[in-house]
Amino acid sequence: MNYGRTISTPAKTFLGGLSLLAVVSAFSQTQTPAQSRVVPLVSNACPSVRIGDSVSLDWNPLFDPIWPVTGLRGFGLRFAPVAADGSTLKKGELLLRPGESATRISPLENGYFHLEFTVNLKTSRPGTYRLVGANAAAEVVPDYAEQPPRMTNSPVDQRYCFTVVGSPALQSPQTGS
Repeated sequence: MNYGRTISTPAKTFLGGLSLLAVVSAFSQTQTPAQSRVVPLVSNACPSVRIGDSVSLDWNPLFDPIWPVTGLRGFGLRFAPVAADGSTLKKGELLLRPGESATRISPLENGYFHLEFTVNLKTSRPGTYRLVGANAAAEVVPDYAEQPPRMTNSPVDQRYCFTVVGSPALQSPQTGS
């Protein structure tokens, strides 16, 4: 019931603006970008990753000769898109290496290295990618003057792959954690 009172146009505009602000504020508080994850590559599995996530691999390149090697100077992993029929395509290859993607190299024990690459829009499109090539460059002792040590253990035989499922997701914030 109105009881003879009317709301002026400026008051209606003000109340409408407050309502809109409340809706926008509520939406922005419930929709936040998903946290980036580090997703380990697992042999014969294709984990799902989103743009902004990182893929990781613990790998021992087994350099020959091993004695002058002091670390890993660089590496590259080449992934090719997988077609619907399961065949590997050459067009649209994805290179994960320093300069192409944010990378991190951490030494582990017994010649292993932890490698991480960030999946980004510059290099990745939605789809499944299979590892088809790898290379590594050894860091060597300062007085080593022979042929560079070569990688003898390729991760390609392990059938690593991952599936890019799109841009970062919006999700509701987690409560109670």
